[in-house]
Amino acid sequence: MTNPDQMNMSQIGRAWALGTDLVINLIAGGLLGYGLDWIFGTGPILMVVFGLFGLAFGMLRFIRDALKFNREMTMTGQEKADGKKSDE
Repeated sequence: MTNPDQMNMSQIGRAWALGTDLVINLIAGGLLGYGLDWIFGTGPILMVVFGLFGLAFGMLRFIRDALKFNREMTMTGQEKADGKKSDE
């Protein structure tokens, strides 16, 4: 059986991971575009394009992971509710 405080810390950690993953994807895309701009001598166009790709990919991962986390929490809540009903 897990401690409720440990469960809350785990949830907080996963929420932070979702947020930082979004930001990291945006920064990685922007840096990749900046590097390609520097190599090819173009303006900041590739930085903007790859930054938007990073943002889109980060949002996709954020939504997918948030839905997965929500499903897990809903199932956990249903299991707790079912356990309480069977005890009564």
